[in-house]
Amino acid sequence: MSVWALSLLSVLVSRRRFIIVNTLVVTAAAAIISFLVPRTFSGKATVLPPESESPLAGLMGLSAGSIAAAVTNFALPIMATPSDLYASMLESESVLKQVVDSLELQSVYKTKTEWAALAMLKDNVKIKVASDGIITVEAFARDRQLAADIANMMVSTLDQFNRRLQNQKGKEFSSFLEKRLAETDSALGVAQNAMKNFQENHRAVSLELQSEALINNLAQQKAQLTNSEIQLEILKRTLYPNHPELVKKQMEVSEIRSKLKSMEEGATNVADSTLSALDIPLSRVPDLSLQFAVLKRNLKIQELTYELLSQQLEMARLQERRDTPTLMVLDHARPAEQAVRPQKRLIVLTALFLSLFSSAALVLVNEMVKRKQEDNPRLLSPVRDMLKDIRRNPLG
Repeated sequence: MSVWALSLLSVLVSRRRFIIVNTLVVTAAAAIISFLVPRTFSGKATVLPPESESPLAGLMGLSAGSIAAAVTNFALPIMATPSDLYASMLESESVLKQVVDSLELQSVYKTKTEWAALAMLKDNVKIKVASDGIITVEAFARDRQLAADIANMMVSTLDQFNRRLQNQKGKEFSSFLEKRLAETDSALGVAQNAMKNFQENHRAVSLELQSEALINNLAQQKAQLTNSEIQLEILKRTLYPNHPELVKKQMEVSEIRSKLKSMEEGATNVADSTLSALDIPLSRVPDLSLQFAVLKRNLKIQELTYELLSQQLEMARLQERRDTPTLMVLDHARPAEQAVRPQKRLIVLTALFLSLFSSAALVLVNEMVKRKQEDNPRLLSPVRDMLKDIRRNPLG
């Protein structure tokens, strides 16, 4: 050990009484102050991350996270999660004001205005969102029961606020769906009437079945015509021109040809029409099939739209009337057994070490000043002159 270090140690030992007494006094004062400072208790409640929204919520857009997921189909790192959104709602003035009113915190905090109580509440509440999405609500108060009540009330108020928000969204969405459903119902009626008129005007019950039956009937008539024409040629070769059998067969062939022409091109007048379900000209089948397909498509679209809107309207009405909890509370806040502030042990130990260090430093500095003065008596004379001048004339 050097001479300089031994010299400092000897100074500390020689002034140990001052160091010990000063340290004990400061430590005792810190201990007394720590007992006099009012105690602060903590109440902590934890809430599980919000679950995935219902299909209706995906359409209604109840949260920012759901909207982002629905639109982009993936989550961006910078996108706020539902837990972050709930944390922001907990720190909002709407939630805090309702807590102030419910627990009468203005009288508890003894503030003149409600806004001052709201500011104090905001300073005494800490909201944290863990990496796994769990939300922690921690409230501080001088009364342990009040701290727990504030934390629980904030969670309850957030749940009530979220319910009102969802009910309002459901009401707005159901109102929109009712209007849209009425429009679709009108459009569905128009499509049904158009289909009915088309079927009545063209006797088109089912064009696919009717076309198939028409083609089969046409094929049979063609085959019958071919057979009759062969028989007619045979009769022409064997009978004289005015023979009754030959005339009868000629009339039969003419009648079959007329019927085929009517089936292919349509009847020229009502009297020639059979007025049956098969009385659709073969030449008009493609055009009628296209018109029928368009009308059937329009009718099907309106039917599906009406069915979808009816289902969504029922879900929106359920959402509007739903009064179930929207938050899952993992832990409710309970009155704390020990105060979180003041930390008496930390205060006493800090005061002990700081007073010990400062006392030792003061002794060493004092000793160094004395030695400098002994070596050079005039070193501190300017300082003494300035102090004397200040004492004589403090204001200059």
